[in-house]
Amino acid sequence: MNIFIKHVLEGLRKGINISGKIVIYTFPFYILIDLLKQSGFLVRIGDFFEPITALMGLPGEATVILLSGFLINLYPAIASMAAMELTVKQITIIGIVLGIAHNLVIEGIVLSKSGVKIYITVLFRLMLAIMTGIGVNIIWNFLF
Repeated sequence: MNIFIKHVLEGLRKGINISGKIVIYTFPFYILIDLLKQSGFLVRIGDFFEPITALMGLPGEATVILLSGFLINLYPAIASMAAMELTVKQITIIGIVLGIAHNLVIEGIVLSKSGVKIYITVLFRLMLAIMTGIGVNIIWNFLF
């Protein structure tokens, strides 16, 4: 078989494998967010966390997006964002916040193996992410 075709087939196989893993994370979260929205429970969650999310310029319902990114990884957060109606500003802020503090459980465990105290790392990343989200919101409002 031609070496080019062999590489293309191998790349295709890997691409399908990775796509399958992404779907495993995103599809259930998309359904979950839609169910929470339909049941009215998403509004209750949003109302509870709105004092914090409002400082970042986010609706309270964005809590679900942030928690899924904080605790699991970015794929469920992306699926959760797709199920909501967010502005460019809100998507940008969520992206920045989750860029700083994502996958905290797994990364915290990995860091703890190197001698770092997990609670210090997680707390620092969460505080930095939230403060950055608030800062971006303030700057965005000032500029636009």
